Amino acid sequence: MGQTRGVEAGNEPPGNSELGRRVAELADLIVLDGGDSHRVAHYRRAATVIRRFHHSLAEIILSGTDLTRVPGIGKGLAGFLGELVRTGSARRLEDYRTRIPRGILDLMRVDGVGATRARTLRDAGVESVERLEAALDGRWIHGLDGFGPSVASHIRRSLEARRALRGKSLLSEADRAVARLTDVLRGNGVDFSIAGDIRRRVEIVATTDIVCAESSGALWDLACECPGARVDGNRGDNPVPVEVDDVPIRLVAVPRELMGPIAHHLTGPPAYLGALAARARSYRLEITPTGIVGAADTGGPGGTGGTATDTGPASGETAIYERLRLPWIPPELREDGTTIERAERGVPSLVTLDDIHGDLHLHTTWSDGAANLQTMVEAAAARGYSYIAVTDHSPSTGVVPGLDAAALRAQAAEIARVQRDFADIAILRGCEVDILPDGTLDLDDETLATLDIVLVSVHSAFAMSRSRMTDRIIRAMENPLVDVVCHLTGRKLGRRNPYPLDLTAVLEAARDLDVAVEVNGSPRRLDLNHCGLWLCRELGVRVVVNSDAHSVARLDNMRYGIDQARRGWLQAAEIANTRKLRAFRQWLGRRRD
Repeated sequence: MGQTRGVEAGNEPPGNSELGRRVAELADLIVLDGGDSHRVAHYRRAATVIRRFHHSLAEIILSGTDLTRVPGIGKGLAGFLGELVRTGSARRLEDYRTRIPRGILDLMRVDGVGATRARTLRDAGVESVERLEAALDGRWIHGLDGFGPSVASHIRRSLEARRALRGKSLLSEADRAVARLTDVLRGNGVDFSIAGDIRRRVEIVATTDIVCAESSGALWDLACECPGARVDGNRGDNPVPVEVDDVPIRLVAVPRELMGPIAHHLTGPPAYLGALAARARSYRLEITPTGIVGAADTGGPGGTGGTATDTGPASGETAIYERLRLPWIPPELREDGTTIERAERGVPSLVTLDDIHGDLHLHTTWSDGAANLQTMVEAAAARGYSYIAVTDHSPSTGVVPGLDAAALRAQAAEIARVQRDFADIAILRGCEVDILPDGTLDLDDETLATLDIVLVSVHSAFAMSRSRMTDRIIRAMENPLVDVVCHLTGRKLGRRNPYPLDLTAVLEAARDLDVAVEVNGSPRRLDLNHCGLWLCRELGVRVVVNSDAHSVARLDNMRYGIDQARRGWLQAAEIANTRKLRAFRQWLGRRRD
């Protein structure tokens, strides 16, 4: 179930994410054991606060500071966390783990199952996700209380989403694991290049390679120095297989002069490399893991020109593309043969993180955020933004408390007070408003008209037909006070697949209505995906890139939104929040004039 590393054993202190996971696990185990529902709710809220807290709780504990000063952490929970930090375990957690099989906990966490249905499954002899899949295939599960056809269909879809992550990692998880390993390499003077899916910034990472100009034996020794790393195989193996925080990584030892082409080859993907190989053959060249070899036909594909005298391998990525008469193609764009067809027409100057002037989607303690308004503004200002939009939830989301008209007025007063202390960043009043099942909005137009920016999202009633969901979202966008539609397809990676939606129809409506579409940078969402963003580019739909931050640290989700925007071939000019403040304010007024 995961093991926290205690400092008394000489380990580094656990991070807030790890501590939050242990508190959430405790809450889940209590509810499976039939424990007090109020305590469970409290622990779940506390787990969220802990994961999003902007200071290290372990450092607070080790400094001797009273942890109960942190909102949401009482005396009992403070003791539990202190035991975890110091020893790496907690007696209370271990007692529950002994009584409740791991498989039941996994079942409970499948979207659509929950604690009550997990107990029903346990009583029926289904004690693992694998047995649940077999029960669904056998269809006898429909006879269990609470497992009618619609519920079973929902659970099937959830399991499909889980399978997409089996043996793989979210991009953010892979980034954290790679950072721990590369810190060790960098600290020992090893030159390296990142390769694999992670270099292409795909949302679910299957392959992560670190190509190193070092011997395999030395890489083995360095991997063993990495905190939390598990090294498989034998010393001298190449590549060196390492697992860091459940993320598989390969350390590949290569000669320094071959780092470039080998990293290119390992970055892939196979369909893209196959298309490059076909192009190479048309020039009488051969592309290999170590570069391009052969005498090039200067006449081009199908041409009859002479041959170049350069017959040696192309030693770096730039040389590979030069030999193939192509512009260098950024890793984020590398998908398949269509990438090369598009690149022949030119590769755009892709948006970068430095192009972003403001974050338009973030939450505070007014709804489900971990930090108060002033703290979030300070953090955004420190990141160099010239504006942000404070967009806490509306009431129907089920988040306590969602903001109604009265709460938005009270928040406006606080925004005005905080704004006086921050001359260099504009604080825009906004709200993430629920799109209700019939396409109307959770707040009335009179309230929406008082806001600087209105975001709309679907947070409920996902089990609609394709046509109904499409009509629902288009109807919401038809409200002239709406500026941005957020996380459009509703997916949560590894948990929930996109709901049925006619994406082309929705994007055409967004273009015609002049409503922007969000790239949500939350690593679980990354919604729209790169295919949808390419379609936005083709149709002329305006895009915004947001963090959807619920804490200070999550403001850095912006980089993941930028990754996806780049994968969609987007340039800064196609993204609304690359505008400076004055131009952005003019854009906000486009539908209200």
